[in-house]
Amino acid sequence: MSEPQPSKPQKHAESYLDLSSEERVQALISQFAAKVDQPGDPEWTKTLFPYLVFHSVKPDGPHPSVTFKFTVQPQHCNRLNNLHGGCTASIFDFCTSTPLAIVARPGYWSYLGVSRTLNTTYLRPAPAGSEVLVECEIVQIGQRLCSLRGTMRRVSDGALVATCEHGKVNTDPGVAKV
Repeated sequence: MSEPQPSKPQKHAESYLDLSSEERVQALISQFAAKVDQPGDPEWTKTLFPYLVFHSVKPDGPHPSVTFKFTVQPQHCNRLNNLHGGCTASIFDFCTSTPLAIVARPGYWSYLGVSRTLNTTYLRPAPAGSEVLVECEIVQIGQRLCSLRGTMRRVSDGALVATCEHGKVNTDPGVAKV
């Protein structure tokens, strides 16, 4: 029996890093949204992307941020017809990672890292049919670790629905020094 081979890293387009902050975030959404049309694709978050829309990006300042708008659908809800906690965490997992695209460069968060912690606090319901704003920012970033924060608010009344703290580890391959 042969030894399992380590998976090869995804091919990473250098042209991605040549895009503007907004274009980088749009490229990430497009990459995941494209999976919606691929039958049999095991990406379990694909049902989120038709309803997750880029809203804005703030690349400057001490805390670069990205905001999305999400419309809650019945398939995203629990038995009480409110946004399911697991779905909320999945939305935060993707959305809070996107501000890293703003600051990425070769060897520095260009692969957006992997999660090491994702702490979500649920405060209020988001019923089916409601819209929420998902605001995500970089709290702290270093060469290997970063801390991200997310908030989810109902558009109708601005009420805070959930918050998240997301810790990630940089998985970028090393860059040769010239």
